[in-house]
Amino acid sequence: MSDDFAEYPDDEDDPITLSPAVEEFLADPATPADVFSAFVAFLVDLRENPLPHLSMPVPGRPGMYSAPLRRDLGLVEYAVAEDTDPPQVYVSRVLRVD
Repeated sequence: MSDDFAEYPDDEDDPITLSPAVEEFLADPATPADVFSAFVAFLVDLRENPLPHLSMPVPGRPGMYSAPLRRDLGLVEYAVAEDTDPPQVYVSRVLRVD
């Protein structure tokens, strides 16, 4: 991919950080294609808005949110530091329904 098209060419500048568990989920060839694509769609939504449609705060955990994956294929849990510009997001885990 050309750097001309990379919004965040260096990971340290990217406002979204994936946990090691999420990176493992993405790298796992056993992850079904529909779940993988639903997660990527979630990341696209997350880049546009740190609180995408249907995201909900996690009770008792300030700054933590959960959001369903498209087609009800799972749930994503993540934290948002809204006091930064752009907001910093840490995607902590993906829970699959299968």
